[in-house]
Amino acid sequence: MHPRRLLLAPLLLSIACEPRAQDPGSTTPVANTGPVGPAPVQRPTIVARDPVGATVVAALDTTVDPCTDFYRYACGGWIKKTTRPADKARYGRGFGELADRNNALLRKILEDAANAKSKPGSVDAQLGAFWGACMDEAAIDRAGITPLAPLLSQVTAVKDEASLMRVVGKLQSGYFGGNGPLFTFFIEPDAKRPDVYVAQMQQGGTGLPDRDFYLKTDPQSQALLGAYEQHVARMLGFLGETPEQAAAQAKQVIGFETELAKIALPRADLRDPDATYNLLGVTGLQGLDAATQWKPYFDALGYAKIGGDLNIATPTYFKQLGAVLRKTDVPTLQAYLRWHILRVGAPALSKEIVDADFKFTSVLTGAKELSPRWERCVNLANLGLGELVGQAFIKERFAGASKQVALEMIGSIEAAFEEGLPALAWMDPNTRTRAVEKMKALRNKIGYPDRWRDYGKLKLTRKDHLANVIAGRRFLFAHEADRISKAVDKDEWQMPPALVNAYYNPSVNEMVFPAGILQPPYFSADFPMAMNFGGIGMVMGHELTHGFDDQGRKFDGRGVLREWWDPSASAKFQERAQCVETLYGGIEVLPGVKLNGKLTLGENIADFGGIKAAYVGYKTWARGKTDPPLIQGLTSDQLFFLGFAQGWCSHETDESQRLRATIDPHSPPKERVNVPLAHFPGFWEAWQCQAGTPMRAQNACEVW
Repeated sequence: MHPRRLLLAPLLLSIACEPRAQDPGSTTPVANTGPVGPAPVQRPTIVARDPVGATVVAALDTTVDPCTDFYRYACGGWIKKTTRPADKARYGRGFGELADRNNALLRKILEDAANAKSKPGSVDAQLGAFWGACMDEAAIDRAGITPLAPLLSQVTAVKDEASLMRVVGKLQSGYFGGNGPLFTFFIEPDAKRPDVYVAQMQQGGTGLPDRDFYLKTDPQSQALLGAYEQHVARMLGFLGETPEQAAAQAKQVIGFETELAKIALPRADLRDPDATYNLLGVTGLQGLDAATQWKPYFDALGYAKIGGDLNIATPTYFKQLGAVLRKTDVPTLQAYLRWHILRVGAPALSKEIVDADFKFTSVLTGAKELSPRWERCVNLANLGLGELVGQAFIKERFAGASKQVALEMIGSIEAAFEEGLPALAWMDPNTRTRAVEKMKALRNKIGYPDRWRDYGKLKLTRKDHLANVIAGRRFLFAHEADRISKAVDKDEWQMPPALVNAYYNPSVNEMVFPAGILQPPYFSADFPMAMNFGGIGMVMGHELTHGFDDQGRKFDGRGVLREWWDPSASAKFQERAQCVETLYGGIEVLPGVKLNGKLTLGENIADFGGIKAAYVGYKTWARGKTDPPLIQGLTSDQLFFLGFAQGWCSHETDESQRLRATIDPHSPPKERVNVPLAHFPGFWEAWQCQAGTPMRAQNACEVW
């Protein structure tokens, strides 16, 4: 998801597929089952020298040959010793344990704010009001379904298509924050005029996370759809419907959402920035289907003068949407709207509603318990009030030399990437020159914004949790929508400082690394630099490579979507990218569940490029410097690859793996470690992986 959308809703080797005659191993790292392969390398005993080294060693499983399965070698000890929390569908040494530590600090910050005697309107007063209301479960339970009543009452106004569109517009700006129903409405820089914000409209409106869940006919998909229908019926019962009425309305809702799914594009098709750029304006949108009632929608949305600054990402969807609406009866449309109002509001309502809502989440993800209330409140605060809570967070977790060390690392990684461009024989000189220019124009943001967002217009109360959630959505939506047609603020962050994540923004040509991820195990100013480069350095290289993956490469150094590649270089890139797509598309993560090579292509290219950029950047940094070995028996180069792999040590439910195989543009943790490394000569050399071992691919794909 684009970082801006995240905030509104409840981020070198030349690519070649030619076989290497000297590398007869398998294409993907899998266990050898045939004839005996090369004799394993005799490795020295590993002994930690200090507490940091001890944590690295504790995560290892030294009974596994690193040239057979590096993920299991690097993470096997952690996997054996760590139990996935019952409330987590996926839990890792990096994104799981680190998020836990960050959340514990955020909890203290919020509790302190709630207990402080603060000046009205101050940061502490706003945080304290949000936390106090969110944690007052007794008051939330007493309110029951009542807080939704004003929203639900709006649905009765739906009598025809015009009134439907009016209600949808009002709900999107005042409740949903642009994220449904029927479709999504959000604001981003114009892909071909990146200095200006434009409105964007895209397909959406379904309760399940992807169109495929409605359309697939296999038994598992049909069982999930059936469970979803039962869930909708169960939840509609809270609105006062009898079981019979709720069941009938649920069937209507599922039928309508299935019709929306039928006209929606596959998720992978939404990755093409050329196909999703259609600056039609309001007039062009109306021209897709002259009968569709758009004026009531924009009037109610509050942004009736959008004019030409409207991009329609999925025109085929909107061309057909009106016909779907016109063949649907009013009671079904009303039931659909009531369901989505309840669906979005449920996590902020009474315990019985929250628990009922979680029953389907458990079916979808495999999580067995609901996260504790304090953690849910922390997550809501971090996403909705990120730069308020982040101000205190960075004082505790991002002080001293951290920023300077991170900037030094980025400099080395960017230099390594740039220095590798002349070696790309498939890239013509003109394209290479423009690639260098894009590199030199790249902006970096580290830790936290230089200017904090002003939340002065956001009014919060200690008495009504749902009202605060709605106020936050409304505030963020207005903040975005008020900028339509205005100049892009290139200093603004689209991710909260305490979030464990990072992103590349092609429209601004920038990389952003929040303080939340600049923590162990990815980074510490006290770590050996080999670990830092393997951990956060790979993340830096990954985001850098996004500027040159199958999507990012289409934007120039100014963030303009245009063709700046020579046709021959573009064709050769496509050939090499196909190697990566085919490679991952053949990986089965569960019986009968394969990765989508097209959906994951950009992230996989970024993983391939990221590991090389980080490794070469480390080697460049290390020239003439001393990086004392942290662990006896491991070289600094080997520690680099462990620093990378151990950030991905994870447990995950089968249900979550199936879900992510459909919706997640990232490959699973094991594949994110093993596959790029099996295709990287620097790894083979560091670990002495012989030809014929699983971690030394025979037909190596190479990325950047």
